[in-house]
Amino acid sequence: MGSAKRDVVIVGGGIMGLMTAYFLTHKGASVTVLEKGRLPCGSSCGNAGLIVPSHLQPLCSPANLKEGFRHLFNPVGPFSVSLTGDGRRLLWLARFAAHCTEAHVARAVCVYRDLADRSLVLHDALAELGGSHYEYGRHGLLCVYASKKGFQAACEEAEALCRAGRPARVLEADALRCLEPSLADAVVGGILQEPDGSLNPSAFMTWLAQRVRDQGGQIAEETEVFGAEVSQGRVVRLRTNRGPVAGEQFVVAAGAWTGILTGRMGVRLPVEPAKGFSITYEAPLDALRHPLLLEEARVAVTPMEGTLRLAGVLELSGFDDAVPLRRLDAMERDLTTFLPSLGRLAVREIWRGFRPCTPDGLPVIGRLRSPKNLLVGSGHATKGMFLGPVTGELLAEFLEGRSPAPSVERAVDPNRFAHLF
Repeated sequence: MGSAKRDVVIVGGGIMGLMTAYFLTHKGASVTVLEKGRLPCGSSCGNAGLIVPSHLQPLCSPANLKEGFRHLFNPVGPFSVSLTGDGRRLLWLARFAAHCTEAHVARAVCVYRDLADRSLVLHDALAELGGSHYEYGRHGLLCVYASKKGFQAACEEAEALCRAGRPARVLEADALRCLEPSLADAVVGGILQEPDGSLNPSAFMTWLAQRVRDQGGQIAEETEVFGAEVSQGRVVRLRTNRGPVAGEQFVVAAGAWTGILTGRMGVRLPVEPAKGFSITYEAPLDALRHPLLLEEARVAVTPMEGTLRLAGVLELSGFDDAVPLRRLDAMERDLTTFLPSLGRLAVREIWRGFRPCTPDGLPVIGRLRSPKNLLVGSGHATKGMFLGPVTGELLAEFLEGRSPAPSVERAVDPNRFAHLF
């Protein structure tokens, strides 16, 4: 690596790192992004690409806790937990469970509403520049149900969404199949969440990386960070496989690996990996008109550039990167159950990756107390692709010496976990 000191060095070339670099380079800062893989890569590419301002609930909720217990010993359940491994994960799970209360959900929803409103505006602005390159569209997200009980509960939630300024249209079975003729007869109804939409994540990340480069940013691929030199409460330089990298300020936006990297710099963060899977199929361009959420299966189906991507599962099992065939078979059965008319589709890609999760279900965005020139942006769980723009803008503001609204800053402050260690 070159010896020139950069204004900002960002660890991680995913959505958080590149969005931070985008906003900084747009204002003329000298920025280097260090990515251990080749772009585009990681969870910023293999996800469902959903834009979801209607989805404000945190991962830790009473419903998800109940779901986790229900599927505790189900190896192909949509939400599963491994109780093997070190005690650290068990402690993390205990803290997660302690946050699964209605009171905490209400507080978290307020935070996510603020972040979502701002991120949606930023996504729309980015799409004005390049949305045609990455299939950005806000045509609504269709949540479909195979059980009457689930659909009835969703109708009540739709009313609450409308009251919160998120238009949601209830669709009985016949109206639903007019929108999506491929849906099975067994589907009893659905909710069209009108503000939502989707993009092609790999295409978006490719476009975003080029924008960063066009604005003068450097992206060093295949550059892995092993640690840092810290002196007098400041990071001086990072140690990488390509030599030392110096900077004035540093951002760790390394997804599920964020806590590992900050730990090497003397800061412990409870960021836990949650494994997810996706299967991308060859499909006709008109296979689906909307992205779907198959609610009982907890699986998303997104049309992308002549393909369909089936994505889902949240598995708390550490950095176990195995891809069990029974897990993939279960996802394919879900697809066949809800969309039988598509027939058997050819598989283009099978992917697995790790989402970064925190025990209170809120991200960590901001400056650490020590080292005082170190910031982090991680912990978005399943909302990362949608909240990437607002996270990048917030981190850029922190780096410029500005602060967001106090309520948001407190809620996502990475120092809120300091008392745990």
